[in-house]
Amino acid sequence: MVEGSQKRPKERVTSCLHEQFRKHAEMNPGAIAVVHGEDSVTYGELHSSSRFLATRLRELGVGPDVVVGLHVERSVAMVAGMLGILEAGGAYLPLRTDDPVERVSTILREAGVDVVLTSATTDGRLAAFGGTRVRADAASVVPESDATGPQERPTPENLAYVIYTSGTTGTPKGVAVPHRAAARIVRSGIYGDFDAEQTFLQACPLSFDASVLEVWGALANGGRLVLLPDQRVSAEAVIDAVRRHRVTTLWLTPTLFNQIVDDGLLTGTGLRQVVIGGEVVSTPHLAKAMHTTDIRFSNGYGPTEAGVFTCCKVFEEADLAYSPPPVGPPLPGTRVWILDEQLQPVPDGELGELYIGGDALAHGYHRRPDLTEKAFLPSPFEDDAEARVYRSGDLARALPGGLIQILGRLDSQVKIRGNRVELAEVESALLEAPEVLQAAVVDRQEGAERVLVAYLVPAEGTSPTITDLRHRLAKSLPEYMIPSKLYSLDRLPTNGNGKTDRNALRAGVPAEELPLGVAFVPAVSELEKIIGEIWSGILKAPSIGIDDNYFDLGGTSLSIKQAQKQLQERLGIRLPSTALYEYPTVRYLAQAIKNSEV
Repeated sequence: MVEGSQKRPKERVTSCLHEQFRKHAEMNPGAIAVVHGEDSVTYGELHSSSRFLATRLRELGVGPDVVVGLHVERSVAMVAGMLGILEAGGAYLPLRTDDPVERVSTILREAGVDVVLTSATTDGRLAAFGGTRVRADAASVVPESDATGPQERPTPENLAYVIYTSGTTGTPKGVAVPHRAAARIVRSGIYGDFDAEQTFLQACPLSFDASVLEVWGALANGGRLVLLPDQRVSAEAVIDAVRRHRVTTLWLTPTLFNQIVDDGLLTGTGLRQVVIGGEVVSTPHLAKAMHTTDIRFSNGYGPTEAGVFTCCKVFEEADLAYSPPPVGPPLPGTRVWILDEQLQPVPDGELGELYIGGDALAHGYHRRPDLTEKAFLPSPFEDDAEARVYRSGDLARALPGGLIQILGRLDSQVKIRGNRVELAEVESALLEAPEVLQAAVVDRQEGAERVLVAYLVPAEGTSPTITDLRHRLAKSLPEYMIPSKLYSLDRLPTNGNGKTDRNALRAGVPAEELPLGVAFVPAVSELEKIIGEIWSGILKAPSIGIDDNYFDLGGTSLSIKQAQKQLQERLGIRLPSTALYEYPTVRYLAQAIKNSEV
């Protein structure tokens, strides 16, 4: 078990997110709170708008643990809507405005929502919604008397928000997060400075829980929040907003971070701190960024079910010795365990599943006690009968000094020819090659066989080859874990949240296959020509040299059977199943056949 004990003693969250905002609004009402394009609003103005919305929502029965939909594009009204819902005592449910109406309707139905905040832009899209729609962009100034009257106030244990993520059953599931879990990540100075001197950029969708850091890192600490224009997030758009508005603090997915580093966009931005999270961090990109800028780079690791961030740290030079770099120890009040399938702790350095406990935990899945029971388990390590642990599904190991290294997802586990394969392990092995900056491995159905396919972003100035990479992988991985195909991309595709789009990779994106890396030597003998023709047809390779390796060309155990059958039909030769493993090139196989060695 590892418990957060970094720099400060454990402290319980005693106030809610909106109460932290309200404190700054009352202390410094004239300070700029939110900037959107050419428009800006002060803390005092934003507080007044949110109180107006809160009054209306309370009239509609909103109070503690009542979930209210927020279907507003990125705007000042969106932020006022969040605050208004919380000020009323409720919990906000962010809805993506670019999602299909059917998906939005499904989420609202699953969440049991009766009230939704909308805007002039989005109101018409929910015409079929049977509940009440309230315009967040129609908020007025609350009179000095404030007609809200006495009302039940939420506590840190009440819900702050519900975020819906994709579910394994095909139906989205909502993670119900209390103020206690969310507020803790913006009160810690462990991985960033959160104060009135900071300007945060809000760039990711509210339905992506990193938005909690972006929004409340600023507003709960008296800082300034800059809203990225409501457009598809790109490296160029993010850095343009950073420069234009003098943003000091930025959160990025590793995929977007890698693109920004590759394009050399961090230099001279004025950024003070960048928090990276959501995926495994690329050590080469982190090293380049650390060595070419004076920005402080931090890690923010954690699932939505554990209050956004679980383990955090400022990256140091020593962290670059690991690929991927460690995510740090858990935050104060948070505990983690790395366990095997029997829920027993694994020795330091060995792989296991990360389990999380303490203040970070969500209440569970909203209105889904069945899912909650499967993922949030009674803690086997604590005396408190109500203590729970969340099984993250993340593959992890403990490093020296209490650090945690995350290597990928357990649900990226696939079966290749009956063997269990962790895709994260293959990716980690690829990233050990100096020619590889980024790597994503997916499984794909090829005929009757499931194969591994790797997509790589080569390091600048390098030209990795299939032969070299497969030879390197063969030193650390069994044969069945070596990808059958290796492709090169300028950039890995991303989804709406800025993460690597593995579904797109599985479907097949336009990409160039890596060069084989072997000089082409044409067939000379008739036997070599026949073998080459058979391989060419099976492997769909236009031309095969006699020194080309069958497996480097994409050959698999199933395709070997096809090669055996066709050789028998054309030459009357019945090869053993091990022949191509022993003689994997046309030259070697022809010689073996000629010399009666097979």
